[in-house]
Amino acid sequence: MKGAFFALGMPRHAFCSIDVTARCNLRCKHCYFFEQGHDVERELSADEWFALLSGLRRSAWPRPFFAYQCSWVGGEPLLRAEVIERCRHLFPYNIVVTNGMIPLPAWRDVHFFVSVDGTRDAHDAIRGAGSYDRIRRNAERGDLDVMITCCLNRQNLDCVEELLIEWDATPVRHVAFEFHTPIHGLATDAELALSPEERDRALELILALRQVYGHFILPPPRTYRLMRSDRSRATTDHCLYRSSAVVLGPDGRRKRPCMLGPKADCDRCGCIIPFITRAQVDRSEILRDLLGLD
Repeated sequence: MKGAFFALGMPRHAFCSIDVTARCNLRCKHCYFFEQGHDVERELSADEWFALLSGLRRSAWPRPFFAYQCSWVGGEPLLRAEVIERCRHLFPYNIVVTNGMIPLPAWRDVHFFVSVDGTRDAHDAIRGAGSYDRIRRNAERGDLDVMITCCLNRQNLDCVEELLIEWDATPVRHVAFEFHTPIHGLATDAELALSPEERDRALELILALRQVYGHFILPPPRTYRLMRSDRSRATTDHCLYRSSAVVLGPDGRRKRPCMLGPKADCDRCGCIIPFITRAQVDRSEILRDLLGLD
């Protein structure tokens, strides 16, 4: 089904993103979530989430295409693993985006995206002392589908290749890179946000390293090409994710414009999701990848 509806364009409501909880066991320097003022007292129960999502599926049209993919985020979603346990079977494809501080449940039908923001020193400076080693112990699960995601910023930009060397030797299947998205009011933006020139140099490095590490680096090159400064606004100004995704906060209400919330600077978006979404339907870029043209 996935290949079929991407071939025909991006259906409305093809994706769902759910903030499982407003709680987290870390306070990372680049986090967008806690600038949004979520109320932990208004979180839905597992049964309430199941009723809400089941109702959305019943009312959606065209029904087969509603929320093919669901991303479980937060906060830290595994703090409320019972919600995902109760509801994940409503969706054909599930992604749990976790900081990796909690042991991963034995869900073999789930794709775990574990946040690792550089090698030990860089990561711990961003996410807290001792977090890197704990995350690595939890993420090295050969029995599960685990990939790591790295949010690049000025504090970890110089350790991209070292990160790849370390994690290529583990059971983790892939690594993906994105950039810090400036958030209005976030005090650490000045020390984290990259200039367009810095982002472009990082993208060239990632594309060059993909020649060495192959499919260990995801997504395909076309996504990173679309993130270049001379092309990125064409994607962010007409963000397919905003128009194709149902994004819900911890209270079950719609969250706009996307999971990053209303304070995100969309003009400087570094989230990889809008670019992956565009890359899935951009036929010229798909052809370039098929022909091996970077």
